[in-house]
Amino acid sequence: MLRLEESLDKMWYLSKIGFFEFLPQEDLEKLGPIIHHRDIKKNTVIQKPDTVERKLFFVKEGALKIYTINEAGKVFTISLLGPYSTYGQLSSFSLGTENVFIETLCDVHLCSITEEDFQKLLKDYPDLVFKAMEILTKRLHEREKMLQMIATGSVKEQIMHLLVSMADTYGKKDNAFVDIPIPLSHQEIANMLGVTRESVSTNMCRLKKEGMIRSTGKKTIEVKQLQSLN
Repeated sequence: MLRLEESLDKMWYLSKIGFFEFLPQEDLEKLGPIIHHRDIKKNTVIQKPDTVERKLFFVKEGALKIYTINEAGKVFTISLLGPYSTYGQLSSFSLGTENVFIETLCDVHLCSITEEDFQKLLKDYPDLVFKAMEILTKRLHEREKMLQMIATGSVKEQIMHLLVSMADTYGKKDNAFVDIPIPLSHQEIANMLGVTRESVSTNMCRLKKEGMIRSTGKKTIEVKQLQSLN
């Protein structure tokens, strides 16, 4: 019975990943043997610029941050990835995660597929390449919007734009507030926006007073439901 439940859980999870959501259930069942699973502890650096693996990775549970470090040692967070996110690099394409550090923000359950197995899948499902391009295009579009907001908006507007964007992507829109299932410290937000932690803290307090956000006490944030950014 336990094996059946585990199998159903894996199929449900795979159906949520952008790459595989269009596959029928019988084909999802075939993916089980080629999807590798591993649990990784919080604050573990799982990739450095010189240790990139030729694989595709899928975040089943938890969250990761993708970042760079300049010569002065300053950290700039490029992206945060939550549940059902995909990243990785193959010889045929990259999802924007080459030459970067990737670190776990909390305990993570990570799945992966090797380049060899993915190439075999492409023979039966060539649309997987288009799915990869869709994911990359969406990330580039989100990054462009964020850079535009950084260039023209106030720090408060930048923070709100970032939180609403993450709520759109990862949040569960059941109530008046949307929970972002990613631990977000003020320093992490500052690293993404290129501002000081003090400035983030000041503006987060303002947003709380205005009723736009609220904290859950676990470094997670709930955002008031607004019109989608997409």
